[in-house]
Amino acid sequence: MEMQRFVDKVALVTGGANGFGRGLTEQLVKEGAKVVVFDIEDDTMEEIFGDNDDVVCMHCDVRDYDRVQECVKEIIDRFGRIDILMNNAGTVCRQSFLECTKEGWLEVIDTNLNGVFYVAQAVARTMVELGVQGHILNVSSNSSRTTISNVTPYPPSKSAVKMLTQTMARELAEYGIHVNAIAPGTSLTRITLGTRNDPERNAAFLAKMPFHRYGEIREMVDVSLFLCSEAASFITGETIYEDGGFNLQ
Repeated sequence: MEMQRFVDKVALVTGGANGFGRGLTEQLVKEGAKVVVFDIEDDTMEEIFGDNDDVVCMHCDVRDYDRVQECVKEIIDRFGRIDILMNNAGTVCRQSFLECTKEGWLEVIDTNLNGVFYVAQAVARTMVELGVQGHILNVSSNSSRTTISNVTPYPPSKSAVKMLTQTMARELAEYGIHVNAIAPGTSLTRITLGTRNDPERNAAFLAKMPFHRYGEIREMVDVSLFLCSEAASFITGETIYEDGGFNLQ
């Protein structure tokens, strides 16, 4: 029988149309939550969730500060509260340090760091105002502690998310708000398709993994929902590395 940890909860998932975000959304609904999805892939959102009465799809680019404020207000107007934020929207730029363009750098920083800040601040303000002792989960990456070549802006952006999580957790604890982060390793999402479709690169990568496999979306979701449940009631400011022991190499 499916656990029902989030009955009567309202959750917001950014980047919820694909991969990890989609997995989070689907599992939250299974466990009783009403979920709002922020994404810019409107067709994908509607195709997946258009017929689901428990999911509300909103076109929201997390890089757009004003749009984020508008959308968060719409959620409050509709549901009266936000209990859980899954701050998942992110992107990657495949450029080396010497070749990285200004545009490539800014796109990643604007999405992976600024977007996380914009959404988290807007949601946290509603939690404080309404007295909601909620949960915020930011998505970092194991690249926050393991250098990766040729994706120059990505590791710095995810390292910053880790520190932002600690800053938020320290300041929001007095309001009963929990803030943690998950730092996944390489998983079966579209961001890894380039490696998985290249036999030589794929074999070389898997050889470095202690379990010799990629992580599954289900595994990422399980850790994330634990951190936003009552089972994690005395955990805040932590970044959980869900990467199959990649750092052990």
